[in-house]
Order: sequence, then structure tokens, then C-alpha cells
Amino acid sequence: MTAVRAAGGGKKSRDGKNLPALPDTERLTKIAPPDELRDDNAISIWETQSAILIQRGVLSMADAATLLIYCNSFSLYLEAESTISKEGLTIATDNGSEKKHPAINARQDALTSFLRTGSLLGLDPLSRTKLLGGGPGTGSGENEFNEFT
Repeated sequence: MTAVRAAGGGKKSRDGKNLPALPDTERLTKIAPPDELRDDNAISIWETQSAILIQRGVLSMADAATLLIYCNSFSLYLEAESTISKEGLTIATDNGSEKKHPAINARQDALTSFLRTGSLLGLDPLSRTKLLGGGPGTGSGENEFNEFT
């Protein structure tokens, strides 16, 4: 039985290693933080994550907008988390009851956006493995589960 590659697994070269993600002409070697970043937190994560993506050779200008969303989502998440820490999980309503603080929804929305865009950029373990190739493996070509059959 031959191995079947998962959809989206990327092209393989003849020697079994992943091909480069980007042509050399599209790879960025540096990128300045854009003016649209929300605050110092967004700028800080832009600088660290863009450096990681550049080092991996996977950052192009086409990815800059996604990285911007990633950084601003992180900043929004931190702001919502700070608000919740200061003001609590609930707020009082006009009739004297309590309801969930609106910052909780804002935090969840920012976290969802952060995780989704991070995955698109290969900034989480699973998507990084897909983008950069699987683990080291044994290379022997044997099925590791043969001893159980």
C-alpha cells in the first residue's frame, strides 16, 4: 500500500523534503511595523513574529495584512483582559441585576481572530508542522504499528 498525502500537505521534492514555501523573489528580509498597529503591544508582537517568519523564509508582502490582524488581535485581547481584571466578570444593569461584562465577548472575539490568523501564518505547532514539514520520522519506510498486527 502506498502512502497518501493529506490535502494541503504541500508539494514534496524527489528527496522527500518539503519545497521552499516562497520563491526567493517574494521572501521578505525585513518589514517595518505599519502605522495601523494599535499600540505598543501590537508593535512588539509585530517585531517578534515578523522576525520569526522572516527567519523561516515564509513572510511575503501578501502576508503583511494577516500579520497586522494577528498583532492587533493580540493587542485587543490584552486590553479586554486588562478591563476584565480591573472591572470584574460582571457589570450591574439598570434594574440592579448583573450581566456578563461586554469585555468578555471582546476578549473571545480577539482570541478567535488571533488564533485563526496565527494558524494561517504558521505560528501554532500544528500549522507550523504542515507548512514546514512533518517531524523527523525514522525514514526506514516501515510501519511503526507492525508490531501490533
